[in-house]
Amino acid sequence: MADLEVRGVLDELLVGLAEPLRLAVVGRVKAGKSTLVNALIGRRVAPTAAGECTRVVTWYRYGSPDRAEVVLRDGARVPLRLDGRRLPEQLGVPLEDVSRVVVHLQAGALRDLTLIDTPGLATLTEENEAAARAAVLGQECSKYATGDADALLYVVRESERADDIAFLHDFAAASGSLTASAVNTLGVLSQADLFNAQDPMGAAQRTARRIASTSPGQFGGVVAVSGLLAQSARAGQVSETVAAALASLDGVADAILPAWQSLDVSGLDKAAAAQAFSVVGPYGLLRGRGPARQGATSLRRWCEEASGIRDLEEVLEGTMVPRAHLIKASRTLGQLSRLGRRVGCQRVLDLVEEVELDPVMHPIAELRALHDLLGTAPESAQRPRLEALLAGLPAWQVLGLPEAPDRAGSGLAPDAREAASRARADASLAVTPAVAAAATVLARSYQILAHHLEARRGPADPT
Repeated sequence: MADLEVRGVLDELLVGLAEPLRLAVVGRVKAGKSTLVNALIGRRVAPTAAGECTRVVTWYRYGSPDRAEVVLRDGARVPLRLDGRRLPEQLGVPLEDVSRVVVHLQAGALRDLTLIDTPGLATLTEENEAAARAAVLGQECSKYATGDADALLYVVRESERADDIAFLHDFAAASGSLTASAVNTLGVLSQADLFNAQDPMGAAQRTARRIASTSPGQFGGVVAVSGLLAQSARAGQVSETVAAALASLDGVADAILPAWQSLDVSGLDKAAAAQAFSVVGPYGLLRGRGPARQGATSLRRWCEEASGIRDLEEVLEGTMVPRAHLIKASRTLGQLSRLGRRVGCQRVLDLVEEVELDPVMHPIAELRALHDLLGTAPESAQRPRLEALLAGLPAWQVLGLPEAPDRAGSGLAPDAREAASRARADASLAVTPAVAAAATVLARSYQILAHHLEARRGPADPT
């Protein structure tokens, strides 16, 4: 039985390597996870109200035609009919029999990412938290099993808490020694439009920067987002009727509008306020009236820009997606190492070590060194050098040189060897282990680059 279980884990790891990056959206109950998922997908498909679908793990994958199915714990699959292009409130099967729901959608955002929406953590319902932890960290009933997620979007509302950081530590441990949270975890400060401040979005952005600076080892970045505004803008909820309702409130004083539900003020159309409030929330009620005067297109554009969703996508597309193959390979090697130790197979451990030493796999060492720097020395000069290598920039940029066509190709090899020599000197002078290790990794990176440049001997500048 153990052999079959081990083989099952190996099969799962192979399948995971061939798929797009699996990005789990994790956070406390009512943190706004499903609303954020809808905004990223561009469709209001994930349920946001309490129901059976919010209590199970749901995978959103690219596929055609649009369809959904319930995967049972015994492996059976039951078709699930989408209700008006949305998941229904009821699954039609007992919750205790459900492993996960899988939704296939023709959505551009899902070409490079598989989104995994999880039930809330820190809830009174132990089953919900167990489902979320199993999806990300692995089934506790199996000593061999691993979690499904390659990376995390960790959603917090106003600030991180001790149990949030504890979960991130668990994720790092479950991912294996080669993968840790700073390089495959982004923080999202959700519901940024609800911050109790005169400028809610500005206050949320300052809080996001504070979390990022105080938790560099846990988050590779923290972005403030209004999931409601983003979802409304992208999921077709901003109509001309909504824009007209919001524009009709333009003459209401700012001081009065936030209390529209409890006040009886002449000129305040409560029906219009309620209609607009359900789509844009309190922040949009105040700040969206001007754009709404220009119609739905103007209001939709304002909602998307104000929401911060583009900032989040830029981080995802600039860091997570380009590094997906490294994150997945790193996670797989780490889990193979853990599996080899647990089953006592030295051959597996030897093979993992052999793969790690292959120059082709050296970027994984760069990724690991970057993580260590983010956690202990984020201001180190080695950090941008590692990031340049991991970003796949042209050789002249990696080496910090001005663009010079006549020095392209093999002409840059001496510069690469000189950079390797400087990195070795930096390693000998470093005062912290992380900086010394990063400099040593960089020395090998530049040496490999020099070999690559010499081998090409072409006129084009290699990347």
